[in-house]
Amino acid sequence: MLRQGMVNVIQPTRIQALNARPVRRGRFVLYWMPQSQRAEWNHALEFAIERANELGLPAVAYVGCTTLFPGANARNLHFMLQGLIETRSGSRRAAYS
Repeated sequence: MLRQGMVNVIQPTRIQALNARPVRRGRFVLYWMPQSQRAEWNHALEFAIERANELGLPAVAYVGCTTLFPGANARNLHFMLQGLIETRSGSRRAAYS
């Protein structure tokens, strides 16, 4: 995972601008985590942290917890929440800024 001062290790082919708007100044960089709920080998999370460090802002991860998707049940949500606990622990171990 990237820490403050590290060099970008994400392949440029993984980065795609979705619009031509300039980056707006805000209070944080938001990473919407719809899947890949892990701290290690998560290129999108690494990119969000890198951008946050470049801008001198905190990175905030958002995960929507819902039972509205097809096949959602208590077992799926339990598995997802366990993954989020591990992601949180992994993020703390990596000492993100």
